[in-house]
Amino acid sequence: MAQTTNKIVADRIHLDSSFVVVFSKLKGMRRFTLDQLRDYELEKGEFYLAYLQRSAAQNREFLEELELEHSDIDELLAKDVRPHCHIRSSGAFVAVNAFNELPKQESGDMEFAHVWVDESKMVCVWDGPLDAFQSLIESFNKRLPPESTAELWARLVLAIAERAESIAEVLQDRIDHLEDVVLKTGDHPWESELAHVRRLATIVRRSMLAFLDALKNFEIENFKWIDRINKRRVREAGDRALRIAEEMSAIRERAEIIHDQIVFKRSEATNRYMLIMAAIAVVFLPLSFITGLLGINVGGIPGSNDPVAFTVVSGFLVLIGLVLFVIVRWFKIF
Repeated sequence: MAQTTNKIVADRIHLDSSFVVVFSKLKGMRRFTLDQLRDYELEKGEFYLAYLQRSAAQNREFLEELELEHSDIDELLAKDVRPHCHIRSSGAFVAVNAFNELPKQESGDMEFAHVWVDESKMVCVWDGPLDAFQSLIESFNKRLPPESTAELWARLVLAIAERAESIAEVLQDRIDHLEDVVLKTGDHPWESELAHVRRLATIVRRSMLAFLDALKNFEIENFKWIDRINKRRVREAGDRALRIAEEMSAIRERAEIIHDQIVFKRSEATNRYMLIMAAIAVVFLPLSFITGLLGINVGGIPGSNDPVAFTVVSGFLVLIGLVLFVIVRWFKIF
């Protein structure tokens, strides 16, 4: 039989391997293997968390022994499943996105948590270790163990929402920095960085809206084994997801403002350079015309044989240039 313990140390539970934790008010928390769980009969009031690695060969056999529908088993073991919630008579299959870190690619470095939850069990299937599950395991030692699968599910979705909040804070800091650079110092940051922030905000927003939709579908189902307190906790997770989605929308809008400011500053600088070039042309174009006219190689050019003609013409050109410069400044061309 599995060893009984009143407290499971989170450091001893490794998320890179499958395990089962059975919860009991009388016997506390006990860690089982899948084979040990097969030989164990749950007592009244007991429930368990099964944490399965998707690539493990025995998963399908284990899930079939739980008498789950084949479609639910296929979705639990599928690698890519769109976030959603399927309600059954006894429980629900839920696929949600979860972040371990800030996404770096277009698709986002997201993990998918596929969960089956009913009155007696919560089965989680994963590809890679999730920080949300690590937070869930650590919560067993920081506070009282969950008293039902409803509380276990509520803690999981709250952990996913908390992890997403930390991702949102990173994006908030990055957009704040970009605003400081553009609006305060006037420097132009790399536009690729701004585009990257907008893309990440879009990914997180889309993920949170899908997460919220799955929670709403779960929440409206009136399962008898979900009490009012845990319904409120699941609703709180949904509220956090909605708030994160709104923050991501705000970040995208702020990114648009920053982009518009960059474009405005660039356009303003271009216009200023064009005005300077126009002012220079106003001064030197008449002078170029005069020198070009005097430089034509035909007879009759005034002063061609006068030794002081060049000095007189040069002084006359300087005078014209000064007059044109004063006129340009008077009309505030630049």
